Amino acid sequence: MTQPSESLAQRLINRKGYRSTLLEKVELAVALDVQRRKVDGQGFQQSKSLERLARLLDQLGQACLEFTAIKPLQQLSDKTRKEYAKLVRSVGKSLKLLMINIDDANTRQGLKIGRRISKMTARLALIAEPGGSGADSSAVDFQLHRMIHLLAALADALLATNFGPAVRLQNYKQLQNAAHAMTSQSDDFTVERLALTRSGSTIATLKAEHAASGNMMAVYKEGQSQKVIEELDGVDQWKRVYPKVAPRVLSHHVEQGDELGSMVIEHLPGQTLESMLLNSQWASAAQLVHTLQRTLRKIWKTSRTQEPAQPEYMQQLRKRMPETRHTHPTLFNTRQTLCGLHRPGFDELIDRVEALEHALRAPFSVLIHGDFNIDNLLYDELTDRIYFIDLHRASYSDYVQDISVLMASIYRLPIMDAAPRAELMALIKQLYWFARRFAKANKDAGFDARLAIALGRSFATSTRFIYDTPFANRLALRANYLLEAISLLKPDKSGKYRLPLEDIFSD
Repeated sequence: MTQPSESLAQRLINRKGYRSTLLEKVELAVALDVQRRKVDGQGFQQSKSLERLARLLDQLGQACLEFTAIKPLQQLSDKTRKEYAKLVRSVGKSLKLLMINIDDANTRQGLKIGRRISKMTARLALIAEPGGSGADSSAVDFQLHRMIHLLAALADALLATNFGPAVRLQNYKQLQNAAHAMTSQSDDFTVERLALTRSGSTIATLKAEHAASGNMMAVYKEGQSQKVIEELDGVDQWKRVYPKVAPRVLSHHVEQGDELGSMVIEHLPGQTLESMLLNSQWASAAQLVHTLQRTLRKIWKTSRTQEPAQPEYMQQLRKRMPETRHTHPTLFNTRQTLCGLHRPGFDELIDRVEALEHALRAPFSVLIHGDFNIDNLLYDELTDRIYFIDLHRASYSDYVQDISVLMASIYRLPIMDAAPRAELMALIKQLYWFARRFAKANKDAGFDARLAIALGRSFATSTRFIYDTPFANRLALRANYLLEAISLLKPDKSGKYRLPLEDIFSD
């Protein structure tokens, strides 16, 4: 860094093979070790963490090596090079904290390295001030940012050795605070990831030892601060209207300006409907649906208001179409002419149905979940109780929205054998007839027409999660069929429309 030269660069380049050999040895040792480990065991987790550490060290070594090819380094002043060299030295000192051992020291080492990251980043920002060096230092700045980022990833990997991949520098303090909210007697807590989300947020089981009651358990959820705030509001709404279905919030951490927020909710007993269906637990699933009908009837009756609901299904669909077309560019075609017969394109169908939606709005509003998928429904067979989770989209709207999302999420399950598929279709039909009876009892004549629109939206948007092209095509055809049928409907005739249930939900 301070005296760049060709001969010194070549000496560094010649040592590249040592690094490659070390990485290969670690990968081989880990491959042999994990064969005798349980996938969900601590030994497996620790072994894979060591492999991650080795790969990060290899990447950091490569980042160091690439300085040998940075000509701008030679163009900088001696003073500026010395400042950059101090930063590289700080990275080296941080690496000396890294002990590749499987013990409790990993957490302390990770936190110590983590505390150095912000200081190094701030120091780099001062060196890289515009005009500060008198030469273009952007390439050097980029490389040092990369090294600091890799160092932060190493700190994450050290924490993961003990806690698993759910724990990172970014959320360690929040997890620690959450554990202390459960018990003040001990600093010890364990974290086990429950789910991998598309956004990369953490959903994990949090366990802490309590002197009086033994092992305490809760669910830790993190995400964008705004989403956490929305979920807290959603839980609060459900607690006011029908508290039996919502989990208790034990603690939360959302501060102004923070990108990440978190909440700790009670660990609810039972299984999700998704788990039951994927494991062919048809009797349990049928009991869940039976209890769900009774629960929904009470919720809709308790929360009903006289304000008409306008969910704007087509507006929701239009927003999701770019992502849907990115996954399946050819599913939703433009306008077609078949033997002289003109058929509208999918975008045109959305426009036509949107124009009809105002006339077809629900005559009343109820409190809805807003994302009523099969993985957001929990059922405890011992107490015969239903619980709702992931409540950040709760609002007063059309009950048809929840019913349509639930029907579509059952339909799109990747279960293709005839017998289990028939079980799924039976559950969907049971939900339809329950909701239709409720509509008739509450003089909701437009129920079937709105359900067709809502299902059209759900079928179309579901394709963005499905990479089995033939199955995605089945969903797209159903969406087209339903929206085209509704687009031909006159508003004053909507009460006579009946959803073609057998055609839509028969495979």
